Order: sequence, then C-alpha cells, then structure tokens
Amino acid sequence: MKHRPLLAALAVVMVITVAGVLVMRSQDGSGSGGGAASEAFGHVHGMVVDPGTGVPYVATHVGLFRLTDTGTAVRVSQNTSDLMGFTAAGPGRFLASGHPGEHDDGPSDLGLIESTDGGVTWTTMSLPGAADFHGLQAAHGLVYGYNSADGAFLVSSDRRTWQQRSTIAVGAFAVSPADAQTILAIGRDGVGRSTDGGRTWYLVPDAPALATLAWNQADQAWGAAPDGTVWRSGDGGTTWQRRGTLGGPAHALTAHQGTVLAALDGDRVVASADGGITWTTRYAPR
Repeated sequence: MKHRPLLAALAVVMVITVAGVLVMRSQDGSGSGGGAASEAFGHVHGMVVDPGTGVPYVATHVGLFRLTDTGTAVRVSQNTSDLMGFTAAGPGRFLASGHPGEHDDGPSDLGLIESTDGGVTWTTMSLPGAADFHGLQAAHGLVYGYNSADGAFLVSSDRRTWQQRSTIAVGAFAVSPADAQTILAIGRDGVGRSTDGGRTWYLVPDAPALATLAWNQADQAWGAAPDGTVWRSGDGGTTWQRRGTLGGPAHALTAHQGTVLAALDGDRVVASADGGITWTTRYAPR
C-alpha cells in the first residue's frame, strides 16, 4: 500500500534568547523534594523513568511527582505547575513545558524549562510565553518538541534556538532510539511516520488507532488505543501486534529495561514485565 503524504515540509529557524528563570523550591527547602503526596495528582500528561535511578516520575496538572518503591507518590517540588510535555534528558535531568500553577509566577506558557536536580528547581531555557509543548523528547543530543500553540514541530540542538521542521496536529509523538530521523506521531488520520526528522510525514497503513505512544527501546515501540488495548511494534511502527489490555484509556506510556508503565484514570499507574500482556498496580492512592 502506497503511503500518502501527511504534510509538506516547512523549515524556519527561530533564534530565541533566554527570557528568565523559573525556580521551584522543594517543600522542605532542602533540595531533596517534598514529603508523601497528600493530594491526588489527577490527570498525568507525561511519565518517564529516571535513567540513573530507575525511579518513575509523573508530570501532572498540579506538578511533578516521583513514585517510590513503597507505593507512595512524593511531590518533588512545592510549585503546582501544570506540566504538559515532559521528558528525561539524562540522570536527574528533566525537560518540561506547560503553564504556571495557580499561585506560581511566570508567563501563561512556560516554553522549555529544564531541571538538573531531579525536578526540584527549574530554569527557563527558551520560548517563554511562546510555546506550550504538549510533547517533548530528548534523544540523539537533540530536543524534539510539539508546540500546541501553533502546531509547529520543532527541533533544538542547544535548547535555546529551534528549527521548525513542519506544522502538524498531533496528540503524541515518539523518536526512534536508534535513528534521529525516524519519528512516529499520532495524527488526526492515524499513526504518521517521518524518516527525515519531522520535515515530512506519511500515514502508516493498517496501523491501529492509538492515543499514546512510547519508544524507549530500538526494537520496541508501544501504543495504547483509546479503549486501553496495548499494541507493540518491533519494526519501527510499520506493523503492530496486539498485546494485553489496560481496562481503560492510558494517559501516558513509558518503558524502561523491559518494563512498560501506563498512567490510568484514578491516579493509578500500572506496569507490565511480560511484554504488555498482563499488568499489575505500580501505584494507586491509598
């Protein structure tokens, strides 16, 4: 089946200067994060595993939380920013975007912010007031971002200046861990694929309808359908195999060293260690 074009390329280089610093302090002021979460963290926009510690972090409407081995969710910072795009850029190093919390300072769109201390404090890197990244991924020494404010798919090598590769409406995207040019994205018409770094996109024939994506290992891309059916691709998103079910929609997916994690309704996070066939509770409110 011949792929049909999803989008024509558009390349515009945007040079941005750093416009400020956003600092988030921990609840106890020690720089080690807060105490056990006493409030529900609600809808999860993004979830990653810290590559240095193996600890999962969830980015939510009310800030960043980490999930402990004892089954608790710990608020990392005191601020309650509505974090949208979220990704790990290295051990203890995160990138995010979104909006200030109710009592936080800053522009309505945070642009790209970075933490180098596990999410305790954050620094504005670029595009404050201009970008609301609903998708972010750090890979191959680059940062890829989808700006929901204008539909631009952007790539940066220094986190301050950006190249606009295309304009496209996507719900989620994932970059191949093996190839900086290969990207999967969930578009209005189905799963799209780019082999030129996001400049042009083509629909993947016969791909399942997906709501979330994760591509943390070169030979395993993951997706979850709106009804919670889990799918896996071993060939870069060209073909997909049905796995198990989550029993409901997933708000975020991630994978780390053979374990797949999914964030569900009700503040629940579940995990699978058998390729997405069966799922057990990793975290649930007590």
